[in-house]
Amino acid sequence: MERLEYVAELKWDGNVGSTARVREFTFKIDTNTDGRNAGPNPTEYLLSAIGGCLTVNWGRLIKKMRLNVEEMNVEVKGWRNLREPQLQEITYRVRVVTDEPEKKILRVKELAEKYGTVFNTVGKEKIKGEVEIVRPK
Repeated sequence: MERLEYVAELKWDGNVGSTARVREFTFKIDTNTDGRNAGPNPTEYLLSAIGGCLTVNWGRLIKKMRLNVEEMNVEVKGWRNLREPQLQEITYRVRVVTDEPEKKILRVKELAEKYGTVFNTVGKEKIKGEVEIVRPK
């Protein structure tokens, strides 16, 4: 079986944060509550990973389907209550500036969700998304 492998190495900062190393990239992970606020917290990285996964797949599909898209933005939100240490809801909104038919854009949404590694690892039942199509001026 062919497979892709991913590795992240993290070095603790002595408090509650760390520096992560992924391939040749490094980034800080911390909190603004009891940390030094040196970087986003793990939950914010999770939301960014979901958004990044969607953006990569939307970009691939836009290119593959040769769609005319002037602009595309993704916003991902999540919330939790203070008693349970898990996100209760994760939502995303894709804003697309295009003159393409709505049917084609909704097909991109469907396929981006279907083939998204991070999206499917978190679970499509936990993530709800919508698309806003804006027509160019």
